[in-house]
Amino acid sequence: MILLVFDFDHTVVDGNTDVKILDVLGNKKNGIKYDHSTGWTEHMRQIFVGCEKQGVTQADMISVLKELEMTEGMETLFQRIKEFKDKIKVVIASDSNSWFIDVLLSHFSIEDLVDEVHTNPADWNGNLLALKRYTTNEKCSRCPINMCKSEIVLNSLTDDISHVIYVGDGSNDLCPVLNLQEKDIACPREGYGLSKKLDTIDVNCSVVRWSNAALIVDHLNNCLNVL
Repeated sequence: MILLVFDFDHTVVDGNTDVKILDVLGNKKNGIKYDHSTGWTEHMRQIFVGCEKQGVTQADMISVLKELEMTEGMETLFQRIKEFKDKIKVVIASDSNSWFIDVLLSHFSIEDLVDEVHTNPADWNGNLLALKRYTTNEKCSRCPINMCKSEIVLNSLTDDISHVIYVGDGSNDLCPVLNLQEKDIACPREGYGLSKKLDTIDVNCSVVRWSNAALIVDHLNNCLNVL
């Protein structure tokens, strides 16, 4: 089996879901400033409280989220995953939230190809999208307070996993890449934070940069061929 781990924003989807959702407020953005001491999840929780106060509905959010598209070539990659799904375990590790991701996986018709989603839980409580932290990270200094993606990858491994392919873009994807083994592959998106950090850091795994996710298909095929 191959463990294929994806970040979500700027990786599966060509944009940031948290930033995109601000479009529902139009010119009524509530002016909440990001406080680094409390973290991004708390910031978004406050944004959702502001959305409730402004009368934003589920339908409004769904409409805005569906304006986002998959990154170039990602549909091709997921088509390959579909063809060999019995040999590939697909995991999403994202600092977005479960409701956003569920909406878009369904919109892209790939929800049945994803085995696990690890993200901040979110659900509707009346007219409020109530958001919680995925966990409290007290062990890893590289990762944000709510999530260590290395831990997610480690917990997703099973005895039948022969290779890990990690596809991401941001700085919070560095930690799991640093823990990959020589047989594994890191796939950072070109021009984004993870790719830039890997310009200056040596890692054990292979590194395959991409701007079109279809490029990853050849490397996935190579891993499939040795199973």
